[in-house]
Amino acid sequence: MKVLLTGATGFVGRHAADELARAGHDLRCLVRSEPRAEHLAAAGHELVVGDLSSTLLLRDALQGCDAVVHVAGLITARSFEAMRAVNEGGAARLAAACAAAGTVRRFLLVSSLAAGGPSVDRGVSEEDDDRPVSRYGLTKLLGEHAARRALPGQVELTVIRPPAVYGPWDRGILDLFRAAARGVRLRIGTRPRRVSIVHGADLAVGLRQALEAPSAAGRTYYLANPGSLPIDAVLEKIADAVGRRGVTVRVPECVIQAVGVVAEEIARIRGRVPEFSRDKAVEFTASGWACDVSRARRDLGWEPARTLDDGLRETAAWYRARAWIP
Repeated sequence: MKVLLTGATGFVGRHAADELARAGHDLRCLVRSEPRAEHLAAAGHELVVGDLSSTLLLRDALQGCDAVVHVAGLITARSFEAMRAVNEGGAARLAAACAAAGTVRRFLLVSSLAAGGPSVDRGVSEEDDDRPVSRYGLTKLLGEHAARRALPGQVELTVIRPPAVYGPWDRGILDLFRAAARGVRLRIGTRPRRVSIVHGADLAVGLRQALEAPSAAGRTYYLANPGSLPIDAVLEKIADAVGRRGVTVRVPECVIQAVGVVAEEIARIRGRVPEFSRDKAVEFTASGWACDVSRARRDLGWEPARTLDDGLRETAAWYRARAWIP
């Protein structure tokens, strides 16, 4: 298939580009700047420079494409309005451009477990009501709704909702690896929480399978390692992966919330996008982030290729090789 891929310079997008190319798909990548996309050009992928704000550019980028894999989005932003403009507005414009192109038959939208909301006593499933608790989760859910409204009947929508994603190139949970490498074993909050997690390369295989599977049309899928773990167990495994035993530091929920407020205010004063915020603090202190992946395993035959232990060791080695952790 000729596939338009957005977000290809980001962490998940890099893995998606590699997997789609390995499977023989012809990629056209929408990128915001050519210097950040040198690896895509070197791999022989066609580049279109622009963003999701231009309907005309999106229509041109979609000419001759059979499918769209929409990974691009904002995890943090200076305001809710800025985040919504990309996560909802961008999805809506891209879906409308698909309708105008006339050749697109599948729209694969990478959303988030945050759109479904936190788990309590079991993993969230596709049949559960959506209850996002963060601004990010709400904008991803609004993006799903906007794409569904804008797409004509002949364009099939498939939504993928991954939980926390880790692996080479990821900076989202890099600080947890850095703390562990310095001998700090973090414990977050006082309530027991279970979480799901997935390696970026395993997620990319699931994206490719969902794109290709006729049965995935009109469906939503959670993709994560089967089962869930207490978050303290995941942090313990990160410490094991970096090979350090050190002091345990428990961070109370009130401290996490305070850090979110302070970090957001500092970023606002400096005119920057906050790396941590009130919104992220809400997600960190939620009841849990576990999901049920049985539908993806049944419909797509998807299984992660690596265990969590193997994936974390691989990621730690990759970080060290590039001096991202000490």
